[in-house]
Amino acid sequence: MKKVIVSSILLIFLVAIGFGVYYFIPKTVNESIKGVEYQLGSGHDQVNAVTIKIKGKLHHSLLGKRRFIGSIDVKGANYPNPNKDRKLEIAFDQNGMGIIEYGYFKNGHPKIDSYGIIFANKDFNKVTIEELREDHNGKGWSGKDGWVVTGPANSKSEALIITNELMKKVLHNKLK
Repeated sequence: MKKVIVSSILLIFLVAIGFGVYYFIPKTVNESIKGVEYQLGSGHDQVNAVTIKIKGKLHHSLLGKRRFIGSIDVKGANYPNPNKDRKLEIAFDQNGMGIIEYGYFKNGHPKIDSYGIIFANKDFNKVTIEELREDHNGKGWSGKDGWVVTGPANSKSEALIITNELMKKVLHNKLK
């Protein structure tokens, strides 16, 4: 009887260690996703074919939070990421949302440049980026007519399905 109990405890311990090794070791992300850049709202039919290149490491914390360290480049977009070659670190919140922002020094002064808000599934093979665009009010984004990069997708309708799926925890109404 003691052997069965000791064996069971040992087996549970080994499974827990195996899970910990699998879960907590950073995963390599090397995705090249065909997608589209599009503007939300009716009457906005322009769609640009893009390739979203994501390279880096995905880390998981004990509390299940995700952190990505690497680079993101959107090729073919009208509003490309000007900092695509800079290393970035994205901390995803409980809603699956992270900010693509770059900190650096220019002429001895600290600077921060934001490209957008990213939503990604757990494997990083589905992504949506709300592109922060400059206007008379500064940099921003709107759910009514904002610009979005989504992949994998070949059309605005395919992209909207993925965007609404990835953003469902933060949306009050589906994006159109």
